[in-house]
Amino acid sequence: MKNFIGIDPSLISTAVVVNGQITNYCRESSVYTKSGMSKWFKSAEQWCEYKFVQYREFDNYSDGELTKLKDYDLITEMIIDDILSKIDVRNETYIGIEGYNFGAQVGDLIDLVTFSTLLRKKLWDKVSHNITVFSPTTLKLEACKFTYPPIVKEVGKKVKRIEYEYRNPLGIPGGKFIKTDMAKAIIDNVNVQDDKWFTYLKTVQTEILVMKNIPKPHEDVNDAVLLYHILKKQHSEVNI
Repeated sequence: MKNFIGIDPSLISTAVVVNGQITNYCRESSVYTKSGMSKWFKSAEQWCEYKFVQYREFDNYSDGELTKLKDYDLITEMIIDDILSKIDVRNETYIGIEGYNFGAQVGDLIDLVTFSTLLRKKLWDKVSHNITVFSPTTLKLEACKFTYPPIVKEVGKKVKRIEYEYRNPLGIPGGKFIKTDMAKAIIDNVNVQDDKWFTYLKTVQTEILVMKNIPKPHEDVNDAVLLYHILKKQHSEVNI
């Protein structure tokens, strides 16, 4: 049995799927409000374990840079420890992790690069060298290919060749998916039958798909779950 891991790294909501088990590393303040657990975290709690992350306050730039580095080190160490507790280290392990969104604010991007670099190094040193970094555009396209059949086209006048194009039923190209399209790729998938997150998301699709923004933790968990299944399809003897 191989181990498969999908990771959507984020400073405030990292989603990790290890052999089908989902963990969201998030702030306690995001999960709990004054009146109790917030709606969407409550909705997903049966399928997703929450681990709380904390960031300390600081007084100046220098202290802040070092404090953040120490906090990132602690959080990434917690993620690695959790992963190692859920896999059989005697078996091959494949890791898929989403890369950086270069459209992010500069400060946020720099912090995410620092966090993700620490995480990748620890994954390499302590978990597996079989790491695939998916650019955001590549993950979107692979999510489309995972769920929807290709549109087959014959092109060329003198020399005919076959090209494959991937779009969802709304005509949106896979590489241009937004978070709602990623959620829909899970909801529309008919090949995955035994994934609890896939089943759960279908039950809340009426609310989820009309929202302007996919709520947390769903936004990040969706990407991690798709990474997990895409890797599993690529490296397993059977497709799903």
